[in-house]
Amino acid sequence: MDNSCPFENGKVNEKNSTNENNWDKIIPIPAYLKKAKYGLIGYMPMFFFISPYHLVGIGLFASLLLPTIVIGILSFIFVIYPLVKQILRYFNWLPMPHSTEILRTTYSARCDGDFVVFLIGSRPNGPNPFEKSFIDLKSAFQSMIKDLESDSTSGYMGGDLYVGANERKSSVLYVQYWRNYESLQGWTHKKMGVHFKSVTQYMNKDRSAGLYGIWHETYKVRDGEYESIYENMPPIGLALATSAVPETKKNNGQNRMQRRSKEKQAEVTKNTSGTD
Repeated sequence: MDNSCPFENGKVNEKNSTNENNWDKIIPIPAYLKKAKYGLIGYMPMFFFISPYHLVGIGLFASLLLPTIVIGILSFIFVIYPLVKQILRYFNWLPMPHSTEILRTTYSARCDGDFVVFLIGSRPNGPNPFEKSFIDLKSAFQSMIKDLESDSTSGYMGGDLYVGANERKSSVLYVQYWRNYESLQGWTHKKMGVHFKSVTQYMNKDRSAGLYGIWHETYKVRDGEYESIYENMPPIGLALATSAVPETKKNNGQNRMQRRSKEKQAEVTKNTSGTD
């Protein structure tokens, strides 16, 4: 699929809509955006072990040991170069990162039918960011994402990874959207599956040591009992995992929450009138 984002020009897939809210017009989302890029986020929890004092101390210590030319080069790389890039972006001489992926309008998510939201997270508890068990956990998260995205029949609809700003709580969070609870249970309890092996290792080896903590929460969402709004955002959350639709009205949360019940009622009325 072409990597250009058609929603930059406000294009939508028309379905001969008669809906005043345009909720049956689907905004196309390129398939590559649905892939959860793990990237450097796997190393982000290590920064919970580092404070600004550490960084200042390292800089001062390096200035005492390294030649002036080396200090100058490092200063350019870590200070001047990012500053120049930001100035160029300020004057629109350089595009902002991922700016072409922004949906420059107001939109909502549409997911017909029941679905499940599954949250899973972890945080380091030990003093060593290079502890093998925590590195193994990072690898398990990566393998879990690859496994889910490679199997279109699992019932997994999509998800994304986030790093928490509160170091007291979860440092890594993976938000997943599933078609139903049975599919989620089938995947998590699949013998020799990625999740099954990771949990088994934690229970048998890492649980007693307590070098890292893990948690999860599961929510069953009944058909239509949700609402969402996104403005000038790239596809994210439920809209990315399912479908993005235009939202043309302001302060329309109540109508979005009632959308499915109204559609069902209209369908019942239509079928009833058709049999008369």
